[in-house]
Amino acid sequence: MSVLSAETLLPPLEAGKPEVIVSAALYLMSSYGCSGGCPKLAHVILKHLRILAERDDLAPVLRDTCAKLVEQWEKQLHDMLPSTPSPTPGARIFSLKRNMH
Repeated sequence: MSVLSAETLLPPLEAGKPEVIVSAALYLMSSYGCSGGCPKLAHVILKHLRILAERDDLAPVLRDTCAKLVEQWEKQLHDMLPSTPSPTPGARIFSLKRNMH
C-alpha cells in the first residue's frame, strides 16, 4: 500500500491554471511579509514565479514581470544566506604555517 502525501494527491504545480498559480504566489508573498522573511517561504515563492515566467499561456506582461521578480527573489535569497565567518587571526597563522611546510 502506498503512502499518501501532498505530492501524490496534488497535481504538479506546473499543471495548474495560471490564475491559480498567480493567486497562490500573491498570497505567499503577502505571508512572507507577515512571517518576517522565512527562507523556506521565499523558496516556494521563487518556485511559483519561475513557473509563471516560463508559461506560454500567460500574458507577456505577466511573464516579463514574473521573470523580473525571479531575479529579485533570487537576490533576496542570496542575501539571506549566512556569510562565511572570517578566520580568526590564530587560524590564519596556523594555515600559513601549514602551507609553508
